[in-house]
Amino acid sequence: MSSPDLEAQATPRIKGALNAAIQRTGKEEFAKLSGIEASVLDRILQGEGEYVSVAIITLACQVNRSHNDSELAHSSISECLKGSILRLPQPKNDATTTKPDESSTRRSRRVRFFKDQKRAGRIYDPTALRITGFSVNLFTFLVLGYFLGGIVLGPLFGFSSCVGVVSASPWIAPCAGSGIGLVLGSVIGLAYTYYYFVKKL
Repeated sequence: MSSPDLEAQATPRIKGALNAAIQRTGKEEFAKLSGIEASVLDRILQGEGEYVSVAIITLACQVNRSHNDSELAHSSISECLKGSILRLPQPKNDATTTKPDESSTRRSRRVRFFKDQKRAGRIYDPTALRITGFSVNLFTFLVLGYFLGGIVLGPLFGFSSCVGVVSASPWIAPCAGSGIGLVLGSVIGLAYTYYYFVKKL
């Protein structure tokens, strides 16, 4: 019961023990010994429902005992605490300790919110842009291979030069050089795909 980790509600017995100790040592001296301000002592002694540390009550009982106080309620801790409600000490700086935590939490939420906004506000996604660029390059290889094959590769292989297609009634057909160019463009596209996804990334 005399644990300094507990607080006791200031009953008339406790107030009597405190008053007796204060009269023997003086209010300022007792406040200095107990480590609390004189105004806090006044509030405990005059108020109702106030709580005081059991360590301070123990000190008061020791002071009274050292002055040979014959009243047990003044000198015996167990007698002094009879009928009092005990509780664990309440945190003194709730406001000061929780405010920084709350403000830091709010700050981190704001930072996260702005990051999400920036991410959502982007006009493009870098990954999608890279894939789009790769697709455009691959398509360009095929188109160039198709048309340049008809103009350049066709004559090299003994076919007539043409631009992509030849009209053979009643339909239009791709020229042989364009077919060769398309195959060559596909090979270049495969090499580019390997380079892009294996070497570059």
